[in-house]
Amino acid sequence: MSLQCIFRVGSICTMGAILLLALVPVGMCQTTSVQKEEPVPSDTIDEVTVYGNKSLLVLRQELYEAEDNAYAVFNSLNSDDEYDVHCYREAPVGSHIKRRVCRPNFVNDATTDEARNWQLGLPNKDAWAIVQQKNKILREKMEALVVKHPELFKALEEFSNSKQVLESEHQRRCGGRFLMCRK
Repeated sequence: MSLQCIFRVGSICTMGAILLLALVPVGMCQTTSVQKEEPVPSDTIDEVTVYGNKSLLVLRQELYEAEDNAYAVFNSLNSDDEYDVHCYREAPVGSHIKRRVCRPNFVNDATTDEARNWQLGLPNKDAWAIVQQKNKILREKMEALVVKHPELFKALEEFSNSKQVLESEHQRRCGGRFLMCRK
């Protein structure tokens, strides 16, 4: 785009803004001294809260934030970094579409070790069995920490509630359709 064209577009936008301002009635911005002030009622006014419909995208983002918060609280309380859980956006093998995945560190370590052993031609340990065993330990650690720390319980409860809200709203708006539901 040439400099002349950019200047022309800028001046057209400026002229449009000036014309719009010229059309605004002058009386809208002025107050008169003749206006009477209404008496302030002596009793208190009730607070009114209005809830609008949130889009499914906003509800999904709130779910992700609640999930991130729950895992952050768990990770801060957990003393063994091998069992810390982190969430990522990554594309599965054979796809370019990124998805949200939350995994504990031991799963990443097991898959990395298995891939390295395969590349080097070394015998593979049974990574699936190791992951299953450590998943059981992770569940036990999380259950023990939930009992001791109410903040973890609260964070997991918020995550669960966010998930229920998203699922029920998706069902209500989309009626079981997964694709092409933009309500």
